[in-house]
Amino acid sequence: MEATSSALHMSSLAFYGLSLVVYSLSRAVRGLPQKVAVWPALAGLFCQLVLLVLRWRAGNHLPVTGLFETQHFLALWVVMTGLYFSVRYWAYNFLPAAVGLAMAALIFASRGPKAVTPLTPAIDTPLFLIHIATSFAAYGLFGIAALVALFRLIGISGSPVNAEQRMLDESIYLGYILFTWAMIAGSLWAYLAWGSYWTWRIKGLWSWILWFYYSGVLHVRKRSGWQARPLDLLAIAGYALVLFTYLGLGLLFKTSHPLL
Repeated sequence: MEATSSALHMSSLAFYGLSLVVYSLSRAVRGLPQKVAVWPALAGLFCQLVLLVLRWRAGNHLPVTGLFETQHFLALWVVMTGLYFSVRYWAYNFLPAAVGLAMAALIFASRGPKAVTPLTPAIDTPLFLIHIATSFAAYGLFGIAALVALFRLIGISGSPVNAEQRMLDESIYLGYILFTWAMIAGSLWAYLAWGSYWTWRIKGLWSWILWFYYSGVLHVRKRSGWQARPLDLLAIAGYALVLFTYLGLGLLFKTSHPLL
């Protein structure tokens, strides 16, 4: 399984890289449409989906544990959202940014072990898997929101129909819904595992800070003083908080979280 995982992992990276090359050629070669870059991106997504199914069958559980699997799951959502925006809003200019973020996640995933391992009794519960799956799906959507905000902030048009605001809203809203489910499932799982819905473990504390942060973003986003640039900065800062909550805590502190 490790050899197959490595082959599909590298194939995904190769196809996503090809998508970036094709997009660059479409900017330089007259008559080559930008939407051609969608096809290699779809091929990379297909490789990731095959990898997901094979590892699911091999381990008999949704593969969302460990650095390799969670980063693949995050990249999957990033690319799917980028392709969705490309089709719905003709946001072909935005697709390379989404593919680039997915490639960064996959390169980082290379640092993790590729072996399929059985779940330990403590995490062998649907609640925990729901918690992890929705968390990383939300992380991917918050990353897309940050990219859209960055495009708006530096004045790059991601969509010819000026749909950047809708793209930003959809990413944040869906990401928030998924992350809310992650927090609910995590709290229920914590109660079953430790007898308490809440503990002062640093990972849980910062996860709730992240949830309250995006609750605040949704609360102020329609207020006149928070439109445009302030909202873009909030979306970018929010993803910085995501990266700190997921990666920073695991690197800087000793936590009991099983993923990092």
